[in-house]
Amino acid sequence: MSNTSINISGQIYPDAVQVYIDISEACDHLKIPYVVVGASARDIVLHFGHGTKIQRATRDIDFGIQVPNWNAFQSLKLDLQSRGFKETRQLHKLISNAGVPIDIVPFGQLEDENANISWPPGGDWVMNVLGFQEACENAEIVRVQNDPPVDIPVATPVGMAVLKLIAWTDRNADMRSKDAKDLLYLFTTYHNIPKVKEQVFDNEELMEAYEWDIELTSAHQLGKDARSIAGAQTYTAIEAFLTGNHEKLKLEQLIQEMGRRNDGNYERHEKLAHAFIKGFLDQDK
Repeated sequence: MSNTSINISGQIYPDAVQVYIDISEACDHLKIPYVVVGASARDIVLHFGHGTKIQRATRDIDFGIQVPNWNAFQSLKLDLQSRGFKETRQLHKLISNAGVPIDIVPFGQLEDENANISWPPGGDWVMNVLGFQEACENAEIVRVQNDPPVDIPVATPVGMAVLKLIAWTDRNADMRSKDAKDLLYLFTTYHNIPKVKEQVFDNEELMEAYEWDIELTSAHQLGKDARSIAGAQTYTAIEAFLTGNHEKLKLEQLIQEMGRRNDGNYERHEKLAHAFIKGFLDQDK
């Protein structure tokens, strides 16, 4: 890989580096595009790459794997098993030889018209993978090891925001809180990326609209950037939720789940969410 945007060599633990090496080699061998997603992507880009405070520690590493069919997915699993990974009861979860849990979530041609995948053998377990294509296509290249060089594609905060919004609207209530908190983290840390900070400070009109509040202005920019990568189907799904047209969920629920109940921060979280929404929906500013 080339065009490395972030170099975090020496900053993450060796067992994780080995996972990235194994995944990279296996996917390259099978010609399968992939992208690092989830908490590991968040920490790679924002914590290790741009110095933000880590939100919560995790050893799990999540990947989106673009495959044409289930046979390709199974071939990847077999390749990883030959490298010492062990299967679990869940088809998408493996454990590395050093005990690092990984998720490999397939997307691509095996999706149905609603961007759902139905897991074999019976297809009873259905997962929505909307947004993975955009996260993969717009990934940034991160160097996790200098010698020999290991570069991996990682979801950007923009891609993460898209994935987190889709995930929050798709999960059961008892599984959504991490997605809401991750969205809040993205809203409040996006300005730590130098090119984002420079971009919003150059837009005096936008800064003035938010009374020179860098977090609110950057949340607006994050929304605008998320809109810029969202495909038609992904945009429609997110737009429906943000405009109050989701069949079950309301924005107020998302804002409430961004923090502890009665923590006194609802008003701030609401402002950040609405700044993101305005950026996502209003592309003329």
